[in-house]
Amino acid sequence: MQILKARGPLAGFWAVGLDRILSEVIDSGEHWEGANYRIGPHVHRHWEIGYVVEGITRMGVMGGREIFLQPGSLWCLPPNLNHWVEHGSEPKHHSLWVGFDLRAVENRHPDWEALHLLRQTASVDRVSHLERHFRQVIREGTISSVHQAAGLLLAIDSLVLEVVRAIGDAKPAPSRAALHPAILRAMGIVEGRFRENWTLNELAEQVGLSRGRLAELFSRETGCSIHKFLTKVRVSHAEGLLTHSDLPIGDIASECGFATIQHFSRVFKEVHGQTPIEFRRRLII
Repeated sequence: MQILKARGPLAGFWAVGLDRILSEVIDSGEHWEGANYRIGPHVHRHWEIGYVVEGITRMGVMGGREIFLQPGSLWCLPPNLNHWVEHGSEPKHHSLWVGFDLRAVENRHPDWEALHLLRQTASVDRVSHLERHFRQVIREGTISSVHQAAGLLLAIDSLVLEVVRAIGDAKPAPSRAALHPAILRAMGIVEGRFRENWTLNELAEQVGLSRGRLAELFSRETGCSIHKFLTKVRVSHAEGLLTHSDLPIGDIASECGFATIQHFSRVFKEVHGQTPIEFRRRLII
């Protein structure tokens, strides 16, 4: 295994040769790239799944469809697919990815039908709970430890299972392609940095609109206020952590940008009609 460091003003790395640890895992990495960065047409010889942490990205298949990715989005690409990537005008674009041979996972878990689900380009939004699964694969592959191969196998199986669930459960979402660029950028900022306590003035400065213009335009194009949108993003992230982790409620509140457990519980109940504890308890009944 070898870790290649990215060069330039933004950091990142690419871990290659992971198949020496576990034959089906090829590479993984984490990159930070700048505004309007473009990667021309290229091909992978293996499956690639990735996750957008920050920034708005457009990805296209040569002669085929385009997908728009935002913070919290997942993408899946099958082997030998000629595709390109283009980032938006946001100053920072942050992503995680894993390259692997899906056939090995399919052989271990044929009932998942992963090869069928991931046979073509796919993307899913609002799957922020998957970030920790990507990080676990990267951690197991890049940090030497006892039983590293076993840890990497468990991590890749867990990631693929959650990807299969996300794609299987996904419902078609309305396209954002027609939104005003400033609103699209504002949504990306909020979704990528939802732990921060944004004011309307701060967000307006980020996207280059006046305070009043941003509030009016955002409400008209999304159907809700910026405050409600931020709450929706935070609660969505909390849902994922309540469902897919054993983190204490207080830690989840902090992770999702709520100042106190009490505030988190009140907001969550307003949205779901039940407290976070009740929501989690119903999942295990």
